[in-house]
Amino acid sequence: MKKILLILPLLFLIGLPTYSVAGWFGSDSYEECLLDKDIKDARTNAAITAIKKYCKKRHAKDFWSNNFDYYRTQFPDLLNNLSDCEVVRKIQSITNNGDKDLVDRFGVNPSKCD
Repeated sequence: MKKILLILPLLFLIGLPTYSVAGWFGSDSYEECLLDKDIKDARTNAAITAIKKYCKKRHAKDFWSNNFDYYRTQFPDLLNNLSDCEVVRKIQSITNNGDKDLVDRFGVNPSKCD
């Protein structure tokens, strides 16, 4: 009987599911990522660019939605009721920026969006 009492807790511990969930201790947004990676302590422009690139890749949707929100608040009469594709096309027509620059800024290629 004593052996069973010793084995049961051991079996219980072994049988517990072990898993991890990504993102519990990481950054939740683009801005948080920049703070987590200590962008203020970067000593060169290359280091700053690398940190921004990493955070943009990790939080791409957040990064791009922030850019859309920024332009929509800056030009509410011009861009407020437009879709993301239409916003990018409108900015392209105003600024004459190339597709690559707009893809980097918004994640939308104006020549390929519907």
